[in-house]
Parts: sequence; structure tokens; C-alpha cells
Amino acid sequence: MNYYHICTEGSKENVLFREEDDYISAMNYIAITCIEHKMNLLAFCVMSNHFHFIVRSEFFAAKKFMISIKRRCSMKHWFKYGENKLLDRAQHPICIKEITDMDYLKSAIAYVLRNPFSATGELMWTYPWSSIGTYFNEMKSGSDSKPLINNSKRRNARILHSKFTIKDSLICTCAGGYIDPKKYVAYQQVESIFVTPKSLFYFLNKDKDKEMEIGLTSLNKKFVISDNKILNVLPSIIYNNFGVSELDVLDMKQRLSLIGKLKQMFNSSDKQIGRILQINPDMLKIR
Repeated sequence: MNYYHICTEGSKENVLFREEDDYISAMNYIAITCIEHKMNLLAFCVMSNHFHFIVRSEFFAAKKFMISIKRRCSMKHWFKYGENKLLDRAQHPICIKEITDMDYLKSAIAYVLRNPFSATGELMWTYPWSSIGTYFNEMKSGSDSKPLINNSKRRNARILHSKFTIKDSLICTCAGGYIDPKKYVAYQQVESIFVTPKSLFYFLNKDKDKEMEIGLTSLNKKFVISDNKILNVLPSIIYNNFGVSELDVLDMKQRLSLIGKLKQMFNSSDKQIGRILQINPDMLKIR
């Protein structure tokens, strides 16, 4: 498994989260999606017009995690504001950047946690819509919280804006109205990465935002995945969709369908698909 920085492009025209209730819903969607997908979530931040996450995961799992959160938030916007395409792929593309070394991982976590201050000047330490309060914090759970499992399904549906069934001792803080991030954020892993609070403070005060933003912008709003990684999972993609394990046995209709699936799954270019499937890229343009 690798570390990934997942984010959506910030909307310049629309505010995704306009009221406190929108942020609370987003926090709960992150929590239940993290639990459903068994996601190893190290850090996150919800801003008014975009998200940031640091996860340790397989690429596909990271992608599905983000798509699921976007879908849940999109449904909420549809019911509340009548905007059914606000979070679609065209308006809010997902960027997934692999984190390749420990120093970059520390900088990426700090960048995500510092985002409220960098974007709006808000104090990151008191910003409620991120995971910053979970690290090096002796108060690992608040005294004003109640186990959601004790509530009726109807009450939990109202709280979570979802029919997700609570099966363990996750808690919903009475003050905030959302599931406590300490129950699903891997804060102990983050503490082991930084070792001391002083190290975390050092990276939080280190201004590498421009460098991080340039790195994310350079991805051209696309998923970043190499030919080799696609080739490694190609047999399982073929088998799951066509019931066979080899490309050679697919007929023309199935091959065209496979091309579409690769474009959808990876935002692969014609050149990349041509390389992977050993097809002349020019033939893909006229199909």
C-alpha cells in the first residue's frame, strides 16, 4: 500500500458547503465512508469549496473512497439546494498524488491541516472541519459524547443524513453533531510519523504551500497512475467485466468496452491505452 494525497479542485464559482449543517453532513459522510471502505485515513480537511485527504491505501481504494464521499455530498446538495451536478467529475475533478517519501508525507499532512489558515486566515488549531484536533491530544474523546449505537435507526438517519447502520461504539459529539474523528482517523500513525508534537508544529509552520500546490496542479486534474500499475490490475479488470483473464480472447465489442472502462477508471490518454493494449492510438480517435 502507498500513501496518497487526494483532493478535489476548488470551485471558483460555487460554494459547496454554505451552512454549518453542510459541514456537519460532510464530516459524517467522511466518517461512514471511511468505515465502509476500511480506509486508513491519516488526515483530512473540508473547505468551503474543496476537500483534502491523506490516506494509506491501494490506488483503486483511494479513488473509490473519494468518489463515494462526492456522491454522498452531491445527493445532499441535490435534496437541499436542487443542484444535482455540483460535485460531478467535470466541475470537481479528483486529483490523486502518490506520496513517495517520508519528508513529503509530513509536508503533505501539514499542508492539509494548514489549509484553513492558508486559504482564509482561519486558525487551524480551532478549525472544526479537519482532523487537526486528533493528534497529540490527551483528550481522545469528549465527555459530552454519546454512542450512536444507542440511538434508533431513524434518529441516526437524521443525524448522519444516511441509512448507514451503526454497529460499534462510534460516538457523535453533542456539541458538533458529527462523528468524532478520533474514532476513524489513524491519529496514532500520524503521531508515530512525526514522533513529537514539536516535529508536527515544525512542519505546520513550514511554508511549503506553493510547492505543494504546484505539484498538485502539474497533475493536470487527472489521476496519476503508471502503465505498470494498470498492467498489474488489467487481468482482474478483464475478468471482472468479461469473465476471462486474457486480452487476446476479447472480441472487438469487448475491446471497445474495455477502452471506455480504462478511460473512465484512470483518465488514461489514447497514447497510454494504446501502449497498454498494443493498439495504434490513432485508431482510438476514430472509433
